[in-house]
Amino acid sequence: MTGSLVYLGTLFGAWFSGWMVSSIGRYRSLQMSVIPYLLGWVMTALGHNVALILTGRFVIGLAGGITSIAGYAYVVELSDTNIRGMMATLPTMGIVLGNLYTVAFGYIVQWQHLTFVCILPLIGFGFLTFLLPESPSYLVVKGRREAAIHILRKLRGEYADVEGEVADLEKRNLAGTKQKNGVWSVLLKKDVIKRVLVVSTLFFMMQFCGNFVLMIYTTRILQAAGSPIDPDAITAIAGALRVAGTLAAIFLLDIIGRRLSLVISHAVNAGALATMAVYVYLSENAGPDDEHIYESLTWVPTVCLTVSLFICDIGVHPVPYILSSEYFPTNIRSQASSLCISAGTLFSFLALQLYSPMQDMLTQAGLYVVYASVSAFGVIFSFYAVTETKGKSVG
Repeated sequence: MTGSLVYLGTLFGAWFSGWMVSSIGRYRSLQMSVIPYLLGWVMTALGHNVALILTGRFVIGLAGGITSIAGYAYVVELSDTNIRGMMATLPTMGIVLGNLYTVAFGYIVQWQHLTFVCILPLIGFGFLTFLLPESPSYLVVKGRREAAIHILRKLRGEYADVEGEVADLEKRNLAGTKQKNGVWSVLLKKDVIKRVLVVSTLFFMMQFCGNFVLMIYTTRILQAAGSPIDPDAITAIAGALRVAGTLAAIFLLDIIGRRLSLVISHAVNAGALATMAVYVYLSENAGPDDEHIYESLTWVPTVCLTVSLFICDIGVHPVPYILSSEYFPTNIRSQASSLCISAGTLFSFLALQLYSPMQDMLTQAGLYVVYASVSAFGVIFSFYAVTETKGKSVG
């Protein structure tokens, strides 16, 4: 529950922030998210019982939901089209670097002190937000055209066609602003519902292809598979691989696109987890004469898991978050993104809570077969259902 409650809190945070980000803007929402983050960490640090610690974890999740909606929308709306994939991957890089930061200090301080270490970046972020501009796309939708042009001129340069970009934004968001019933009538359009379902399905596959389970339970999984590597070393290696995968995504998403990144990462993940399933099944059912064979192959699950963690951060993990913002114009972006990320956080909570029951019911090898099968389906789904957004204006 210590891990899962963060994702449950993110679910409610995403619901609330859909309205919040649309009402007060991306920039102000990011500023406001610092408050629940600080509150949650202080509650965790000073918690004298389990209930207060778990409540603190839930409040941190609420802040995470706000950051997810506001952060991805903000980055997508500020970025120029030809580098939007690179820029939209930076929040994911922040997540994986934050994990490494926490793990590194976790080696040398107790967990109560670690919570205060986690507060330090929040203080820096709180001050830095005062240097950030508001999203030009948000300003256009709110009718502040001149302010949007002023910010875009600074971002794009003197010779960029800023007037054309603003005109395109106005055109793409005109239909939504004229609806009598507001944003929700636009969200109920067939095309919008289809895109919400596509992104929500990508989030489902991201969680149930083993991505989050492998990240959270890295040590537990490898110990169960008989890996001889030290648990602390496993955690550090997993964090480093996630950084490497995200770095690869930063450079690849604007070259090969979102859809191909998804196809490649799901395909490789399916192969890695299928191999792991075969190894675990054969080792668990090996006879006395064959046990020495599998004892010499204990590196296999380590390689399979590290390949899976690396490859998922190229497409499986970052792309659903990016598409949850890129698939929708500014006037409905925060609300539509809220629906998608809410579904994603619900799937995160379920994937973590169902890990042990599924393992008991299916066996460890069977669980990996399920994860590999989800990724195999993800290859087909990504190829046929995902619309490429690389290099396209998203309004």
